[in-house]
Amino acid sequence: MARMFRPGSVWFVILTLLFTLHVAGQQGARNGEWRVWGGDYGSTRYAPLDQINRDNVKNLKVAWTWRSDNFGSGPEYKSETTPLMVNGVLYFTAGNRRAVIAADAGSGETLWTWRIDEGSRLEGGARRNSRGVAYWTDGKEERIIAVTPGYQIVALNAKTGHQIPNFGKDGIVDMFKELEKDANYDPAMTLMNTSPPMVSNDVIVVPTSLANGRIPKSMKYTKGDIMAFDVRSGKRLWVFHTIPRRGEFGADTWLNNSNDYTGHAGAWPPFGQDSPSRGGPG
Repeated sequence: MARMFRPGSVWFVILTLLFTLHVAGQQGARNGEWRVWGGDYGSTRYAPLDQINRDNVKNLKVAWTWRSDNFGSGPEYKSETTPLMVNGVLYFTAGNRRAVIAADAGSGETLWTWRIDEGSRLEGGARRNSRGVAYWTDGKEERIIAVTPGYQIVALNAKTGHQIPNFGKDGIVDMFKELEKDANYDPAMTLMNTSPPMVSNDVIVVPTSLANGRIPKSMKYTKGDIMAFDVRSGKRLWVFHTIPRRGEFGADTWLNNSNDYTGHAGAWPPFGQDSPSRGGPG
């Protein structure tokens, strides 16, 4: 259904359509990198850089501009992606199909792009915006991990953008097939994802979102469990029940077995972890 916008909203759409990334060349300096969504393992979003101060900030100039105008089937009316910066390369998402982009941090040159045609899965995804991607390395291999609007995980070669053939099926894991189907599961109540996965100790942990900005018609709703996958193979490793099942810790606090049918308990924000890990962002 077409949506009507007030004039003020039109300006907002036009301005954000011209989404740009302004980045000064950082030449791959380790202390200038941003390897995880929140900047560090604890997601403090703090960079201890001191090259820019109140005396020289007035001298800053735009080094380059990267535009997302032609990514996706229509305007991306807002962008929430946080670019990662690893070894002089920026990794981020763009457009309403969540294309994954690698760009040179010093020049802005696009190094590679990746996207998938998800057909009806894309149309069913109520949220197409994305907060970005995850980076993983074991010191030899480097991967970019992303989640599509159609609720699939993709593992990409960080150097080439090619799908990792031995991850899931040709580089993709269909998370709908990995869900625990309880009696309350309804595929029409779409699970989705908007935040980047977290990678820790070679494990991908995926945040889960549900209906966007809506009040469910009933408490009987898809639950929103959090799933984890092996970063190398894509195999599902474990599931965390955001609403405890019978026999689990906390289940006794749900009166009259209401935990059996209650849902809509997703955990959508980006995750953090307690301490540095092996087999993570590095």
